[in-house]
Amino acid sequence: MSNPARGGGRIMRETGRGSFLDVLDQEARRRLLAEARVVRARKGQAVLARGEGSTDAFLVQEGQLQAVLYAADGREVSLRELSEGQLFGELSALDGEARSVGIIAATDARLLAIGQDLFREILATCPAAADWLLRRLTNQVRSLTDRVFELSALNVQARLHCELIRIARAHGSEIDPAPTHAELANRIGTHREAVTRELNDLEARDILRSGRRRLAFLDLDRLEREVRTRLRTPVEDHGWW
Repeated sequence: MSNPARGGGRIMRETGRGSFLDVLDQEARRRLLAEARVVRARKGQAVLARGEGSTDAFLVQEGQLQAVLYAADGREVSLRELSEGQLFGELSALDGEARSVGIIAATDARLLAIGQDLFREILATCPAAADWLLRRLTNQVRSLTDRVFELSALNVQARLHCELIRIARAHGSEIDPAPTHAELANRIGTHREAVTRELNDLEARDILRSGRRRLAFLDLDRLEREVRTRLRTPVEDHGWW
């Protein structure tokens, strides 16, 4: 089972202080486990749809999910991965507005659905939970700011390199299963052929090895240096990840 993302720099991760459940005090944890509903999703199932009016927050207990949007032509844009211990749906639970993204189960998954009233009461009565959520939302703003910059200012090669660094920082030097070339393309706003071409180039330069749903990073430091040079960022800085 995958752990929550971890590592330095600006990567799309939880706060580095464990999952939402981990930071709850004894009473808040007891209430959440007693009152939250267990939801099971099959691989490929839509858990949430953009624009729907539900207000539950969800905690991932098992499996992996994807936050996605769809363009008018049907093209899927992947925004982030969700794995064990991670929270989603909290924005609608906080403000009551419609869902801003869709959530699709990438594998079979088990979730805890936390009702809006319960979620807000836990935040109001458990300072550690409120602090955890503030840090998480702050981290997401930073990460999304970086992605806007990448899409606006970097070419496909540099965008892919940034995404690969995020993946390595989150999951380690060997990824199995790794995102498909099409999934990587969706994340960085390009097409599968461009991703395949750039991955082949990285393999030829002994920076990584890729196989069927597998990535092994051989020289992540070199990849980071190349991106920093492109961004004109000092080597000692953690960059955009």
